[in-house]
Amino acid sequence: MFKLGLRSVLAHRLRFVLCTLAVTLGVAFVGGALIFTDTLSSALKQNFAVSTADITVTPAAPIETGTDRPATFGSDVVDRVVTVPGVADATPQLLVSNVQILDPDGKPLETYGLSSFGVSWPRDAGNALFKPVTGQRPVGDAQLALDESTAGRTGYAIGDQVRIVTPTRAVTAELTATTTPVQAGPAAGAPLVAFDSVTAQLLLLGKPGWTSITVSVQPGADPVAVRQAIADTLGDSVRVRTAQQVTAEGENDLDNTFGSFGTVLLLFAALALFIGTFLIVNTFSMVVAQRSRELAMLRAIGASRGQVTGTVLAEGAVIGFIGSTLGLLIGIGVASGIRFAYELLDLRIPSAGLEVSPATIIACYVIGIGVTVAASAPAARRAGKLAPVAAMRDDVQIPERSLLRRVLTGGFMVLMAVVFYAIGVSTGSLPGAILISLGTGTAVLAIVLLSPLVSRYVVRVLMYPFGRQAPITLGRRNAERNPRRTSATASALMISVSLISGLLVIGASVKASIDQGITDALGTAELMITNDGTPGFGAEVGDRTADVPGVRSVHRVREQDGQVGKASVKVIGLDEATLAGPVSTRFDAGSAAVLGSGQVLLPRNLAKLLEVGVGKSLDLKTANGTHRLTVGGILAPNRQVNGLVVSLPTYATLGGPPSDNLLYVEVADGNQVAQVRTAILDRLRTGYPTIQVRDLDAYAAQAREPVNGVLVAVGFLLAMAILIALLGIVNTLALGVVERTREIGLLRSIGMDRPQLSRMLRVESVAITLVGAVVGLVIGVTFAVSIQSAMVDDGLAVRDIPVLQLVITVAVAVGFGVLAAVWPARRAARLDVLRAIASE
Repeated sequence: MFKLGLRSVLAHRLRFVLCTLAVTLGVAFVGGALIFTDTLSSALKQNFAVSTADITVTPAAPIETGTDRPATFGSDVVDRVVTVPGVADATPQLLVSNVQILDPDGKPLETYGLSSFGVSWPRDAGNALFKPVTGQRPVGDAQLALDESTAGRTGYAIGDQVRIVTPTRAVTAELTATTTPVQAGPAAGAPLVAFDSVTAQLLLLGKPGWTSITVSVQPGADPVAVRQAIADTLGDSVRVRTAQQVTAEGENDLDNTFGSFGTVLLLFAALALFIGTFLIVNTFSMVVAQRSRELAMLRAIGASRGQVTGTVLAEGAVIGFIGSTLGLLIGIGVASGIRFAYELLDLRIPSAGLEVSPATIIACYVIGIGVTVAASAPAARRAGKLAPVAAMRDDVQIPERSLLRRVLTGGFMVLMAVVFYAIGVSTGSLPGAILISLGTGTAVLAIVLLSPLVSRYVVRVLMYPFGRQAPITLGRRNAERNPRRTSATASALMISVSLISGLLVIGASVKASIDQGITDALGTAELMITNDGTPGFGAEVGDRTADVPGVRSVHRVREQDGQVGKASVKVIGLDEATLAGPVSTRFDAGSAAVLGSGQVLLPRNLAKLLEVGVGKSLDLKTANGTHRLTVGGILAPNRQVNGLVVSLPTYATLGGPPSDNLLYVEVADGNQVAQVRTAILDRLRTGYPTIQVRDLDAYAAQAREPVNGVLVAVGFLLAMAILIALLGIVNTLALGVVERTREIGLLRSIGMDRPQLSRMLRVESVAITLVGAVVGLVIGVTFAVSIQSAMVDDGLAVRDIPVLQLVITVAVAVGFGVLAAVWPARRAARLDVLRAIASE
């Protein structure tokens, strides 16, 4: 039976080309994602294994902190570690991100998404995060070192003056040495600037401190015993790990990091394969119907039901194998291309050969073959039910299953979707949005199940405005003729369009909410100062700005991460005067005056999440410990202060870094805002070329940029799903031409010319496209509107339905539907009329 299935595929290979292409695209996405993430993860894991000190000591911060604002400890900890028996040497290390390196033209170094790091030059080169290559170690804030990759990319040589912007201030220093890139940890392969120990602490932290200690044990000493001795000496304020533990944790972090990235890509791959299943189901349904007499003949000469079913499943397995093989090869090519691009950009990410693991190969084949076989199973079961006597008839019909089961299942899913929607809308916020998303997914599946019942009528309604000319009527009736086939083909496009339209509405609502939120929240400030590329900048920026003529006042806003219970929160430090001027606020309870007494203000949505009110206390965990704070007021939702709001002195006691995230600038009366903005830029350009000074409109546009980036990225990935859906339309029309060869010949014989025949097929394609596009549009808009309603207090206060973009989406879908009919129409037009009439 397998050999028969293979010969059948080879004999009718054109029928399965698009089916194989759908599998290939989905598997290529899977293979490319797995291979690329495995390659980077494996390369970095190898570096962990060869570059970890015997023992590593790090601060035990109450919460996880990033490398831009790391937890630190003092030199006294280093002195105590050295005295522990078995310790040969202890080298303090400092590693901080958000260091900007400027090229000789004063422009920030392009890092292609990587952070730039600042480090301290180690006392012991054996335990260093990097190794010196050329030159001499830097001394003082007038000297520094760069990794050799960055020095080569920027054209800096030993003795050149290099401009650096650190988290505390900007400096210009002489390049005295080059180093190797860091080979392990978060800074692996990233641009690196090194200072001597004292200078590094002042420039990177603004205060004395270290982020880690690397320890070498004495020859013959047991690292595990020494680790325990260090832990006993220092107590719970630090984490002490052996090289094996650091390696294991680092590998786990890499798995989580690349696993999250890979999961996102795999979700889109799953979507592509899911949409591809509609194409495969239709293909096998039509092919089996066209070969019904042939399959009945197999039964007549002795093949059992199982053997006939197995033959069709074998065809699915062959197509899945071919598609999986091609997809895996394309995936390897895509991963190779991405890796080559990284190397071409000279990012020097630790690399090895492509990691094509057996698990990846197995996954590609299991997914590709499994999806294809599963999609071909319904047609295979119907083929097995053919009676042997059917081989003697000219009009063999494959028995269709009753729609009763689909109706019952679909009806139940509709009820479930309504329940999910009702609970989600009443719950609101993120939990409500999740329930609404579940309801939408359930509704989509319900529509897929129920669509054969109504597709005929939907086609009739949508095609009514096109008139009643013969080609139009015939094309519409062709789409109505087989509602199962039409609904399955339209469903693939429906899912894609629903995602696109929902994304457009949510994206437009987010951007409108940002604009409205900024307009409502900004009060007396005419200018906002932020930093491109890094979240914080030195306090010197505010000092320089305050000295610019025409500036009346500068208000600082500082941020750090915190945690209350299991909830991660943002801690915002500002002056009471900021809430009375540059930031326009409304209070549900309390007032800004409580900031002076060390109390905290919360937005309404955050207070609801944390279940606290005015007068209640909460325990806030920050990098330097746990702090008990009293809630002094509740704010209406406000985009500019969406977190725990404290005064700047309280912020400092919570361990917040002395760097600003945002400056509000009020311009003195009688001055032109544009002129003051230019003066501020001139004052900051020499030391802070990446600082941005924006007015209200420009600030709002900058806040919308991440949304635009997400929309572009997700839209690009969804485009593949739409491509597969359109291939399904092409496939249905092409196989329909084969299926209706005799009918087409008869139409030609009674006077239908080639243009009319092409028009008939285009109308059929447009009918299928319209069904999928319009139904998908309704689902997507309904989903997005419901999400917006549930998250009014969580950043989606404004509903914006981009009608023009949605209309363009449907129009583009219809346009592609017309193009989808070109090849099938050309094949139909080339049919010989007499041979077509004589075909069975």
